[in-house]
Amino acid sequence: MSTESPSRRKATSAITSVIRHMPALLLSAATLACAHTPSGTTTSPSKDTATMSATDTSRPHTLIEYPELTPEELGKRFLKLIDSLKSSEELTTERIQDVMRLNLTKTPETHSAFFNMHLPDSGWYYNVLYYDNPRSPSRKNASYNFINRPNEQSHHDLAADMAPVCGMDFNAYVTELKEMGFVEREELAEYDSPMPPTNADGTMGERRVFRRPGYFFSRGNISVMIRERSEALLSEHPETESADRKMNHICVESISVGGGD
Repeated sequence: MSTESPSRRKATSAITSVIRHMPALLLSAATLACAHTPSGTTTSPSKDTATMSATDTSRPHTLIEYPELTPEELGKRFLKLIDSLKSSEELTTERIQDVMRLNLTKTPETHSAFFNMHLPDSGWYYNVLYYDNPRSPSRKNASYNFINRPNEQSHHDLAADMAPVCGMDFNAYVTELKEMGFVEREELAEYDSPMPPTNADGTMGERRVFRRPGYFFSRGNISVMIRERSEALLSEHPETESADRKMNHICVESISVGGGD
């Protein structure tokens, strides 16, 4: 097994830290985007570029405005962005907008920029987020994320069924990354062994080891992290075959790209 360099560990730790705090960042962006309702009539967007006017930035967009920007399409565009990068210096707002054909909303107070979509008739939002704090250059990254806020509430429903946003699943993303030349970094996997609950007779239950959500990949000095989740965590009909399929079908909660060594 190869020895991981200190710079690689530092970069990976930075990306991991950003990902772990991503729900809060995303909820802040989504809350900002939903804070106001635009006035006036929305003009038809270009077929090639999702552009936003000043009023457009005050709310998440929908497939009514941009029918081409499905969760799968934005996933493909994000993979194209990843493949275009040779170094972290190339990861800029301008690069994201050019490759993904989006116009990000900049939020200088959070050192971020984002493009937020809402899937109609659901609590699902999918979000391209760029983070670049000059004081922490190693944490610079771009991510594509899915969050569920039922009925526009402020909390994130961590157990929502991901079927509406899982047209491209975990295996599809991994296959594309490997075709680009990315290599999975199994040695960076993180595991946890929480204390088990106490049995009714007072004895301790069996302690098990669990892999934390998160798979790492690298190509040159570009690192990618995928945070995965089962399509469904709970089922109203656990005895059915479809319920079992959903529990075992792995989707992507977020995919992030940043620098390595």
